[in-house]
Amino acid sequence: MAAAAAGLVAAAAALGALLMAPGLTQPHGQGPPEGSGAGPRGGAAAERRPPGRMDQALLLVRNELPAQGLRLAALSGSCHQCLYQFLAFVPPSNGSLRKPGAAAVMVDTQHPLTLLLNGSVGDRELCKIQYHFGEFGNYSLVVKTLSASTKTVSCDLVINEGPINSYLPLVFAFLVYMGILAILIVGRIFMKIDPVRNWVYKKLNPRETDHLINSVECGASANIIAIWWSHEGARSSKWGNKRKRKMGRTNTELGSPNTTDSVSSDPTLHLWSTASRQRLRSLDTFRGLSLVIMVFVNYGGGKYWFFKHESWNGLTVADLVFPWFVFIMGTSISLSLSSMLRRGSSKQKLLGKILWRSFLLILLGIIVVNPNYCLGPLSWDNLRIPGVLQRLGFTYLVVAALELLFTRAGAESGTLEMPCPALQDILPYWPQWIFILMLEVIWLCLTFLLPVPGCPRGYLGPGGIGDFGNYPNCTGGAAGYIDRLLLGEKHIYQHPSSSVIYQTTMPYDPEGILGTINTILMAFLGLQAGKIILFYKDQHKQIMSRFIIWSIVMGIISAILTKCSKEEGFIPINKNLWSISYVTTTSCFAFILLLLIYYLVDVKRLWSGAPFFYPGMNSILVYTGHEVFENYFPFKWKMQDSQSHAEHLTQNLTATTLWVIISYLLYRRRIFWKI
Repeated sequence: MAAAAAGLVAAAAALGALLMAPGLTQPHGQGPPEGSGAGPRGGAAAERRPPGRMDQALLLVRNELPAQGLRLAALSGSCHQCLYQFLAFVPPSNGSLRKPGAAAVMVDTQHPLTLLLNGSVGDRELCKIQYHFGEFGNYSLVVKTLSASTKTVSCDLVINEGPINSYLPLVFAFLVYMGILAILIVGRIFMKIDPVRNWVYKKLNPRETDHLINSVECGASANIIAIWWSHEGARSSKWGNKRKRKMGRTNTELGSPNTTDSVSSDPTLHLWSTASRQRLRSLDTFRGLSLVIMVFVNYGGGKYWFFKHESWNGLTVADLVFPWFVFIMGTSISLSLSSMLRRGSSKQKLLGKILWRSFLLILLGIIVVNPNYCLGPLSWDNLRIPGVLQRLGFTYLVVAALELLFTRAGAESGTLEMPCPALQDILPYWPQWIFILMLEVIWLCLTFLLPVPGCPRGYLGPGGIGDFGNYPNCTGGAAGYIDRLLLGEKHIYQHPSSSVIYQTTMPYDPEGILGTINTILMAFLGLQAGKIILFYKDQHKQIMSRFIIWSIVMGIISAILTKCSKEEGFIPINKNLWSISYVTTTSCFAFILLLLIYYLVDVKRLWSGAPFFYPGMNSILVYTGHEVFENYFPFKWKMQDSQSHAEHLTQNLTATTLWVIISYLLYRRRIFWKI
């Protein structure tokens, strides 16, 4: 696997060279000369990029109306029921077409825009245009009168200079990583050929190979092999004991299944290897995949909008990874606690471990991850109390304690008689389901019945300019109100994702108190996936069919709650609120993804899980490390052009790749951070 690490390094280097090549990016401010006219789209346009900011285009409004000025306003296509935002006033023409009134504005290119032009006389709507502008494009909007008698006004949008293709860096990045993957696959196939493998081993260890060959030629091969086997056997036995002791200390972080459960006291390498294979690599692969995407989007995701969290309702790539991580945490809890109980650990002792681990996670989030020590020492005045690790810690506490307290002996082995065999992985745990349903009732009551000052009861909107600006200070409804009331405005997140599109001014924390209830639900659904694995051990078809059933059930519930709509459902999908529909939708995807990884990694063994398996084995270290060292080299450096998607993507992919390599090196040395 050293080749895999070298391949990732090569991928990062090649990616940087390709993305920073001339034609894909250009230092900010080096635009085209005036009067250059319309330019071609794509790479040629990128070489003559006009001055501006990333995800913006230049719009020049020309007013040829002699009698009145124009008021230009815009509305983003991603802003639901929002007010038009004033952009500019365009003065009237002075009567000569050679000197029309003009105004230049920068417009957003991430989402389609609706432009509204009203006349200054009577505030009459003259025209409305819907258009999706391209990044760094140069456009003109010409407003003129077609007929003096009818006073018909035309609004023509002209492309002065074509936009660049801001998605080309993503294509290049994909091709680079796929090229490295293809090389590794071909190399692995060639290594299965005996002559090739022997030649490689000879090149890597020429002395040892020559010594063995010479010994065989001298006719002493039998004795030497016997001596070598005896020596290696003793060393392997010692090495096996040492490795097992280390594996006994490997991470059971967030409930990861322990690999030493089936290892007997026989200190042989064979038994250790057998125990290692019993660990479900698909779980660590799933966790690692979620973590790698999380690191990438936290580092910026190349500044692409779909790698950022949705402004309010809806779902992006960035919105998937945290619930997936919570889901697989629940799965691991089920396997881990079952394993430790089978080994004879007392529930009291396990409860103490659960409490201690939860405390450490919460403390780690508040003291280490949340504060930015680059800005100064820790200050309680504005310290954020909620956070990712805090929510993970509390969720782990509730779900693990729930599983520990209500687990039944013999349930997982199938020895209990069930009235309905099809529900044998559910019915033995009916007290847990009642507890979870009670939590959901509490969430529904608080969300829809709690009176919030100045806001309508049951409000789920973003506030700001949303809902036509009627509730500007109601961001998050009851969820935001509870956090501000119990934690204080200065101790929650100050820059929510809704602040850009919806221009909200109220602080709102996506990891707040009320949303934690549905995070517990997400982990509990992951716990259910773990129960399926335990109940149907080695029955791959049964396990996969149950995953499919659960995915379908969750999908149906999501369709009902959302009415298959982004904005018009009973409870829209919302990551900020951690709405029920958000949990059911992401868990639907989680069951499908776990099914695919389980099939490829543990059933058919077509994939080892690399490279995601390695960060999955050290998830707490990777997550904490990427947060703490975010602003340090080599994870971040001063950019030549901060307004380039290509340079941001290069930096973010390089940083993410480095953490994968670090986790691989730690795995090779059997270093796992356990809390």
